[in-house]
Amino acid sequence: MKTDTISAALRRLEMSDGEQLIYLSLLRDGRATARLLADRTGLTRPSVYDQLKKLIALNLVVELDVEGKAYFAAGDIKHLDALLGDRIDRLEQSRQFLLEALPDIEAGLDTVTPKIRFFEGEDGMKQLMKDLMWHDGAMVETTWNDTEIKKIFDSAFLRWWNERRVTRKIKITWLCPKGTKKTDVPDFYNSALDTIVPVAHSKAPLMTRLVYANKVACISSQKEAFGFIVESKEFATLERN
Repeated sequence: MKTDTISAALRRLEMSDGEQLIYLSLLRDGRATARLLADRTGLTRPSVYDQLKKLIALNLVVELDVEGKAYFAAGDIKHLDALLGDRIDRLEQSRQFLLEALPDIEAGLDTVTPKIRFFEGEDGMKQLMKDLMWHDGAMVETTWNDTEIKKIFDSAFLRWWNERRVTRKIKITWLCPKGTKKTDVPDFYNSALDTIVPVAHSKAPLMTRLVYANKVACISSQKEAFGFIVESKEFATLERN
């Protein structure tokens, strides 16, 4: 049994350590009384009962009557998938609510002063890249240094980023040096959404730049490992022109 995979799923459901210990014990070692579960997990019996109540409410554990004695067993493991699906649906609903509310929120803020955010290291620049995902259907203009981008970010993250932006119908205009062939553009080029526009420079700039909404995001080379987002309508317009 791949307990590491199951543990990861339980953590995503924000289960407590006690709930995880009991559920994994029932999956791994089979049904048990509360007393036996206390021995297996090192939890006190009152704590075991508290955790069992929560797991039963989630349909992850069932209570059995065996010769007049209460036993507990793991329920159908497919309930885990259903719970994760429900969590994803709730998060997406919350995201949609926030996206719909953002225009009203932003309208009540002083947006005249440009906002600048700095990011450092790989984790920081991943946060920078994820900012784009708040802009469904955005039109992005980019000068993209594919070599440096692949040095900074691992392939799994870049694949996730591109899949998410395609799902959200975010279109990219790739500004490429004249003479660039379609076979030379970044792996993330999507013919159904994107456009390639040749520009005068002879090679890709060292920094990657993305312009979208009222934002300009810049990512340095791996050597300097920093990035920033400027939120300014005037600056974004200037960069597009």
